[in-house]
Amino acid sequence: MGTRGLTKEKIVAEAVAYIELTEQPIISLHELARRLDVKPPSLYNHIQNTKELQYAVFQYAIDHLVAHQRNAVAQLKGDEAVRAFSRSYLAFATAHKGLYRLIMTMPSEQDEQAKEMALPLLDLVIELLSSYGLRTDDIAHWQRVLRAILHGFLSQEDLGYFYYYNSIDLEKSRELAVQCFLDGLHTFLNQMCKA
Repeated sequence: MGTRGLTKEKIVAEAVAYIELTEQPIISLHELARRLDVKPPSLYNHIQNTKELQYAVFQYAIDHLVAHQRNAVAQLKGDEAVRAFSRSYLAFATAHKGLYRLIMTMPSEQDEQAKEMALPLLDLVIELLSSYGLRTDDIAHWQRVLRAILHGFLSQEDLGYFYYYNSIDLEKSRELAVQCFLDGLHTFLNQMCKA
């Protein structure tokens, strides 16, 4: 490619392709420059530093995941929307391991910018849970539970901890986990009505 025609957009696209290929959230500027056929200092004509590149790829990953989820839940409500959201979340994370790992590793308590960028990840699940008539505090609790179930499931899969029953349908186990969430949510809602 050479430096001619190099843009920030091309650098970010190549970084995304690199993360998708390696399935790791780490961006090596030297490898990125090699893949773009430029010298590493040429990258700094378009990006200030590695952090700026990370933020750009992080934003891409968030936008991609949120669009995937919104498409999955379009026209759905209640339990069906939660199931579709969960399937979409799990499918994205499985198909885009590097981007998902980046999403999970970027925000930290010290990084206000990354935390702000990550807010759209909460918006949809909060919308879905709001449709059940939950109070704000309860939405906070139940979105944590759902996200923890989904991420915990992915972490166990990723680490290979489901090897023992490898002939048993993993998709069925995922569906069972989401159904347990929904059963718990409905039990909680019934208790609220009785209180």
